[in-house]
Amino acid sequence: MARPQSPEVNSPAPATGSGYQVVARRYRPQSFSEVVGQDHVVQALGNAIRMKRVTHAYLFSGTRGVGKTSIARIFAKCLNCVQGPTETPCNTCDICQSISVGQDVDVIEIDGASNNGVEQVRELRQNASLRPSRARTKIYYIDEVHMLSTGAFNALLKTLEEPPEHVKFFFATTEPGKIPVTVLSRCQRFDFAGIRPDQISETLGSICEREGIKADPEALLTVARRSAGSMRDAQSLLEQLLSSGNAHLTEQVVHDALGLAPDESVLDLIDALADHDPAAALQIIEKSFSSGVQAADLLSGLLEFLRDVMVLAAGAGTDLLGAPPAVRARLAAVAGRWPLDTVLVTLQLLSEARLRMRGNSQPRLLLELAICRAARLEDFTELSELLARIDNPQAAAGANSRAPSPSVKKKPLSAPDEEPRPPAGIQSVMAMPASNTPANQLDGQEPRRSTGSSTDPLEQIRQVWMQMATEFGGKLENHLLRFTAFHLAGPDHLQVQVPPMYNFSADACELPENRSKIESALRAALERPLILEFERQSLAQPVVRRESPSANKSLKHKDLEEDNLVQDLIKLFEARPIHVEVEDEADLG
Repeated sequence: MARPQSPEVNSPAPATGSGYQVVARRYRPQSFSEVVGQDHVVQALGNAIRMKRVTHAYLFSGTRGVGKTSIARIFAKCLNCVQGPTETPCNTCDICQSISVGQDVDVIEIDGASNNGVEQVRELRQNASLRPSRARTKIYYIDEVHMLSTGAFNALLKTLEEPPEHVKFFFATTEPGKIPVTVLSRCQRFDFAGIRPDQISETLGSICEREGIKADPEALLTVARRSAGSMRDAQSLLEQLLSSGNAHLTEQVVHDALGLAPDESVLDLIDALADHDPAAALQIIEKSFSSGVQAADLLSGLLEFLRDVMVLAAGAGTDLLGAPPAVRARLAAVAGRWPLDTVLVTLQLLSEARLRMRGNSQPRLLLELAICRAARLEDFTELSELLARIDNPQAAAGANSRAPSPSVKKKPLSAPDEEPRPPAGIQSVMAMPASNTPANQLDGQEPRRSTGSSTDPLEQIRQVWMQMATEFGGKLENHLLRFTAFHLAGPDHLQVQVPPMYNFSADACELPENRSKIESALRAALERPLILEFERQSLAQPVVRRESPSANKSLKHKDLEEDNLVQDLIKLFEARPIHVEVEDEADLG
């Protein structure tokens, strides 16, 4: 919006009488150099005038109070000034002065909300064919253009695409998504950004200086933060403060006059949420309400600071923060002990509560409900971190820490250039006999888990396989533990039978680095080389089993309960198994 203009352009109006003008109108920008926060729009329009590339239709979109109407009037003065077209209108000729107050006969300002019918657009089309009365260009400025009806937009399309040479269209809207694409494609669109709090604060300071009012920078920054990027809203709040009669605007005066919660109260409330203390949070809310703070204002201030906590917890720079420098250290301390995922969930809860407050007769109840829910939230952790703890025993042992490091490195089985050394349990297994049980009798047989020593070579391989998987750890362990059926196709040829649902595990084990690890570990444990072959089964292939269904089901229950992944999940989530259900492989076929 506005940088305060020179006295000859806008002199302060008297504070009494019918001719008084509010601050927002009195300090409206009158040239491109006075516009604040929209440098990209000012530069583009100035270049268009200088290069004589002014098009026939412009669309200005952005939130309220960011300068859409002001820039449209300045642009109209640039095109119609007696010294123009120029980037710097004189603001002294009759045309410039009439455009500044919105009363020029050739710059027609239309409210799209109240003139949204087809008849009004037809009248506009008829008048557009007439040449301007005294200016160089006839300009139609339609505010809130998204309020036009569908028929009105359709009636405007042809004229908008091929208007007379002396006609320009300026459109302004706060909701560009409601404008038909056929209209958008015929306009040059400029999106107006929200104005930064420091820019608003600087402008308000200049206005206070011209008004003869002393104002603390902290007080003006509080007003700027309350305005949410709108210069007009900030000037309206300043008007309210000036009307209070205070010759010196302090931060306390701003809080009392506007009903805002002090920063200390908001920070205390954030500390209570981070400490999971709903009782302390409710006490702070009660104190704020007793001092005249409204629920919506308290929640807005809380969301503003929580946003900065999120920025700090995410590791972004302090240049993204909107909070004043005096409170940033305290926000950083909260971000250091409050996990980012919990901050995100808290922001979502409070944002939803803010939306439900609109039109609700009990805003305080909604605020207290949202605060209590947020204070009772457990500290959330990324799913990837949980999986890392499951894959790594060291990470699982440290699961009680509040913010575990996701980059815990697993200890490798051996150095890359060394042959894996089997654990003590594997070293005690005897070498596998060359031939003990005929291979054709063991094809498809699923061996039982043995608790003692066995001379069965496949049972020895099974024991070595399970202990080897445990030694490897991580994802490779999970893949290896899914295979329990083996077949000897020859003295040095081991076939691993892959159930249909675990083909992806076989693919992982067949990767060159994984295959090398597995075969090296088996060779060291069994004292003879083995060539692995993963024999995949299709879903239609029946599974041959030698055991009774009840015994096999009992065995699967036991295997599932003793599974390392299941045990890690139980420890991590402090859970207890209630019901175990094993899916029958025969049903899958």
